[in-house]
Amino acid sequence: MSGFFIVYNSTTGNTKLMAEAIKEGADSLKLETAIVDAFDVNIDDLVAADAIGFGAPTINYHPAKPVVKVLDELSKHDMKGKIAVSFGSYGWDGYGPIVVAERLRAMGFRVLDPVERAIYKPTENEVECLRHLGKDVAMAVKGIPHMKTLNV
Repeated sequence: MSGFFIVYNSTTGNTKLMAEAIKEGADSLKLETAIVDAFDVNIDDLVAADAIGFGAPTINYHPAKPVVKVLDELSKHDMKGKIAVSFGSYGWDGYGPIVVAERLRAMGFRVLDPVERAIYKPTENEVECLRHLGKDVAMAVKGIPHMKTLNV
């Protein structure tokens, strides 16, 4: 499958909820989308993907280690120009998804903004923003021009 792979790590289930909302948005525009836990990812699938989402909760000011491990493996491949998004939940600080987005940009990904973050469980408003992010990914993959909505 090419399409859109969403890789996440979620100890409390909150980042997984975020991944599912992004998938709903991408699915609504008929983009082939799969969600996979960072522990179960196949790097070859990610290399072949048109777009990748990375769901990383923040743990002690850092992205979750399973997601970092996937990024380490992916950095061995040419990912320049591929589409990516970053998101995650947090309790004390929300730096994890920001660090992931910075790393993706350094690897040559075209990272779509915003980097979505939620304090613990995402609110219904945040879930709706995540669905819009999934739609943005689908539109970018399909080459459909659109006006970016702001997350305010």
